[in-house]
Amino acid sequence: MTKRKNVMVVVLIVTMLLQVFGVGRTYADDEPIIEAGDVAMSVSPVRESIVLVPGDEYRSSFTVTNPGAVDHDLDYRIKIQAFYVDEEYNPVYDDKTNINQIVDWITLVSPERGTIHPNETDVVEFTIKVPEDAPSGGQYASITVLTDASDDDTGGGINIKESMGIAHLVFAEVTGNSESSGEILDAGIDTFLLGGNIRAYSMVNNTGNVHAPATYNMKVYPLFSNEAVYDTKDDPEVHYILPDRTFYTERFWYDTPMIGIFNVVYTIEYQGVTTDVTGMVIVCPWWLLLILVFLVISLIIRIITLIKLRRSTTRVV
Repeated sequence: MTKRKNVMVVVLIVTMLLQVFGVGRTYADDEPIIEAGDVAMSVSPVRESIVLVPGDEYRSSFTVTNPGAVDHDLDYRIKIQAFYVDEEYNPVYDDKTNINQIVDWITLVSPERGTIHPNETDVVEFTIKVPEDAPSGGQYASITVLTDASDDDTGGGINIKESMGIAHLVFAEVTGNSESSGEILDAGIDTFLLGGNIRAYSMVNNTGNVHAPATYNMKVYPLFSNEAVYDTKDDPEVHYILPDRTFYTERFWYDTPMIGIFNVVYTIEYQGVTTDVTGMVIVCPWWLLLILVFLVISLIIRIITLIKLRRSTTRVV
């Protein structure tokens, strides 16, 4: 290989290493950028779970806030929609079935349209009048807040589209012959990582006719310590699993160090059953693994060489 080729190879290797470790990258200013299509609006709470009795009337409310990301008034309108999820657990709207009849029971008390000034909040009130013959089990709806600006209304840097919206979800259980049942289909922990974050995962199935909460907690301990370095007990992950649906979720420890050995406990509570999954996780980057493999191979070669040398010496004697 010529000297020029050697230089080219070295340059190529160095360039690849710089890309892998992020050296030499250039970034724009770190200030947050609000891009076209972003909507500076929030709804609280995003979901409520309620119990309804046939013949009764229920009254509730939620808030819509303009957090003032930019100095711009937000016009909005309210739309009541059927809500459910598909088999991939993606939200589905306006697909009316037997479990979406509640959309016909909801009536807005507040005006259908409104305007929120920056750093202000509106309260949206509504009622649910349950028919005497309402079917028992789960009923699901979305009270969606849609922006009411045109596509070319940039409003201080934000392009607000009417198709963009945020939802207050209503998860209702109508009393009667409600059946809550389900099972944990799968749960596990990745036990060997060449990089990235420690991950736990699970899949649960709802076989009843009403939604049910599933709660997920994750604890991470160093190998020789009983003091957790990561514990979600104060911030558990909670998901409401809808009827006749399977839900898959993952939990990560995003502060996972580059190298280490940890004991992980992943706890799922669902349908009155608590399941603990435990595992020892080894985190070893690929370059360290290569070094270890090289050392092991070198050690094996050294041992074989010594054995051959000893046999050769014995024969000579």
